[in-house]
Amino acid sequence: MTRALLAFALICGFATRGDAHPLDVGYLRVETKGARVEVALDLNPEAAALLLGGAKVDAAVLQTRAAELAAASFAREPITTPTGPCTWSGATARFEGRAVRISDTATCPAGERRWKFSFVRDAKISATFELLVKETIAGEEKVTLVDRYEPEFVLGATGATYGLGDLVWSGVEHIGVAPNQWHDAGGPKLPDGLDHILFLIALLLAGGKLLRLAGIATGFTLGHSVTLALAVTGVVRPPPSVIEPIIALSIALAAAEAFTGRFERQRWMIATGFGLVHGFGFAAALLELDLSSSADMAKALFGYNLGVELGQLAIVLVVAPLVLVAHKHDFVRTYVLRAIAAAIFCAGMYWFVTRL
Repeated sequence: MTRALLAFALICGFATRGDAHPLDVGYLRVETKGARVEVALDLNPEAAALLLGGAKVDAAVLQTRAAELAAASFAREPITTPTGPCTWSGATARFEGRAVRISDTATCPAGERRWKFSFVRDAKISATFELLVKETIAGEEKVTLVDRYEPEFVLGATGATYGLGDLVWSGVEHIGVAPNQWHDAGGPKLPDGLDHILFLIALLLAGGKLLRLAGIATGFTLGHSVTLALAVTGVVRPPPSVIEPIIALSIALAAAEAFTGRFERQRWMIATGFGLVHGFGFAAALLELDLSSSADMAKALFGYNLGVELGQLAIVLVVAPLVLVAHKHDFVRTYVLRAIAAAIFCAGMYWFVTRL
């Protein structure tokens, strides 16, 4: 009994080293009016705090450190032209809803305007951080996605809006399935979407027939997709301050159910309900940044979410066969799978407490 308790404590200690993936989408509005380029960047307060070295972000901090926030984000490198860089007039920052909005205006010489966002590669920012850019020129809108792999774009460049396929792949990266999420220049690493991956694993750990596992995955995907539709159409938009702790708690509850196996036949219904909650968390985070204000933004939401769903499917295809095999061995089913469930439970409860 003592050994079992010690093992459980060690597992919990390891689980709390992880952290939930932060909001890793920013929203940049760019409006060009001749030589003037008006910019407004919306970030989650946690991301803004990271850019300020972990400082607590409140109204006073935003007022006094606006220039520092701009210099750490979009103004880290200048907008360049063949005849010289653009000049900034002076940044301001404030809360806009639950997001932090950093604004500034640049005056640019004539010629092609190139803009590189090196801050998306900053170690302070999530490895999956992506910047949705809505550019308005003479009433025409264009949506571009900037990330660590494509950190530069040309203002006013002709061409199609960022493709649906590219947005789908971004969602796959977000969920932590893409190979680049498991390693970087320093070697192997855990993906930033670890909490979402652990939740899916917890749903599958209790096992069952292949059809039942497929029903769990389908229920979760259905719930997640319904939530996106409700959020985009504005029918329901619960605040992240409520949803995020519930998501963490759902991870712990799914793990507890896998540990006890009490609700095996109702697991697909549980997965559907949890899918609704997790989907609200994803959609609400994006909607804080007002990403549903145009058809292009709706497409961005759809493509990104579709990528998330495909990433979830990939996880199920890998984990489900392993779980089926594991349940054929009494020792693995009784001790190994339960130990994994216990670790996921600890991680979920840790995230629940920290998100409160």
